[in-house]
Amino acid sequence: MVHKVGAGEKAAQDLTYEEAREAAQLLLSGEATPAQAGGLLIAMRVKNETNEEMRAFTEVCRDYNKPLMLKRGVVPLDIPVYAGKKFFFHAIIPAAFLIAASGRPVLLHGFSGAPGRLGAADVLRSLGICVDFTPQEGSTILERQGFLYLDVAKFNPPLHRFQLLRTELGVRTLFNAVCRMVDPADSGRHLIGISHPPYFEKTLEVLKRLGSRRTLIVRGVEGGPEPSITSETKGFLAVNGEAAPLSIAAAEFGLSWAKRSDIPGGEPEEQAGLVEKILAGEKIGPVREWVLLTAAAGLLAVGEAPTLVDGWKRAEQVLNEGAGLRKLKESAAA
Repeated sequence: MVHKVGAGEKAAQDLTYEEAREAAQLLLSGEATPAQAGGLLIAMRVKNETNEEMRAFTEVCRDYNKPLMLKRGVVPLDIPVYAGKKFFFHAIIPAAFLIAASGRPVLLHGFSGAPGRLGAADVLRSLGICVDFTPQEGSTILERQGFLYLDVAKFNPPLHRFQLLRTELGVRTLFNAVCRMVDPADSGRHLIGISHPPYFEKTLEVLKRLGSRRTLIVRGVEGGPEPSITSETKGFLAVNGEAAPLSIAAAEFGLSWAKRSDIPGGEPEEQAGLVEKILAGEKIGPVREWVLLTAAAGLLAVGEAPTLVDGWKRAEQVLNEGAGLRKLKESAAA
């Protein structure tokens, strides 16, 4: 006999918070087989994950983080970069150095195995920057240099396994949302790119429940944390749990929309060269503007700028002074 869900009754296929925590523990501990894990994650995707399921999985996943032991008062901007890029360059990399040179530490964390996509770590390696620090080593680097990239395999091996499983399954799973909220430095300040708008509100609600202080979520380019310079970007800014919609448009900065053909991609070495030229002030036009826009979003997210326009002005000043390039060279030397 088929049970029909009545008014106000929980749908049978949704997990309770407690059930979701138990399921997440079975998956992350390795007790569940890959087939069982894949079956559960696909089923959850088909039915659409609830806020409580996402919160439970994120909490359990955070329990597996190897902690960064940062000094009191060192609160970085958390930027997940798991999506990779297929067509465009990683504007978040030069933007991150501009944010760091503005006085706020930046922590990028990600994964380089997205099929057919170039990871941020590949570009950073070509810039001579180490991407293989452990959390213990990284704590010192982040405190001294204000910039750090952490590979998920180093700070959360179980989560890394599920990034690899996503490659095998060929579809997005709940862990693709969770990795953006895992917050390895427990900073509570986030710049997050999401390609699926239904996850905006879910992610905001989960981070609110987890105590995040400031979160800027954008429908980023190719799922990354960069707002678009070619069309309007929709997003949300949440401060102490209070969220408001945000629209990012070129006209705010006195710009015209760029063309997609104006934004290059390229192999790691090409992208690294472009990053250096931008930070050295040798590149102008839409590529430079995209980096400044991304840096402005980061400065707004972390609370270093009251508006995007103020963030742009601050980032442009840092760029013109050459401070972003110096920060890049310091990080490479470290």
